[in-house]
Amino acid sequence: MLDFTGKTILGIDPAIATIGYGAIRDSVVLDYGVIKTSKDRPIFERLKQIHDDICELCQSLKPDVAALEMPFFTRENTNAGKVLRALGVIELALGECGLGSPIFLHQSQVKSAVSKYGADKSEIQRAVMMIFSLSEIPKPDDAADGLAIAYAAQIGMSANVK
Repeated sequence: MLDFTGKTILGIDPAIATIGYGAIRDSVVLDYGVIKTSKDRPIFERLKQIHDDICELCQSLKPDVAALEMPFFTRENTNAGKVLRALGVIELALGECGLGSPIFLHQSQVKSAVSKYGADKSEIQRAVMMIFSLSEIPKPDDAADGLAIAYAAQIGMSANVK
């Protein structure tokens, strides 16, 4: 198992409209939030913004490792193509910042790490608040997801994805 003691882990919840992120080191939350893109902008502008914002996060937080949740889609999801393009851009930006081998996590691994399989967004938020002894629930829920992803990576979760 990898030892992340003293390492900064950047967790990212890939999406096209609202990308959640959270950065931790040991049991300390360094930062969390979201990157938002406007649905009114062309897709190439949204992807460029995601790229630039991920690079900016990496420059300011200087993570040692990145962890990404693998997107899950139902058959009816019409947004899947855009989300997968965003995931590719996020990987590109991480690679440009020296984080070319992110840890990939399944949604079930992330939920199991902080709460239970099948936990809803509010349960994840409350669990993340308790794990990191935060004074308030991290909002929005996408940001809490970013912290949960970083935590799941920290405790050794990983998917068999290359």
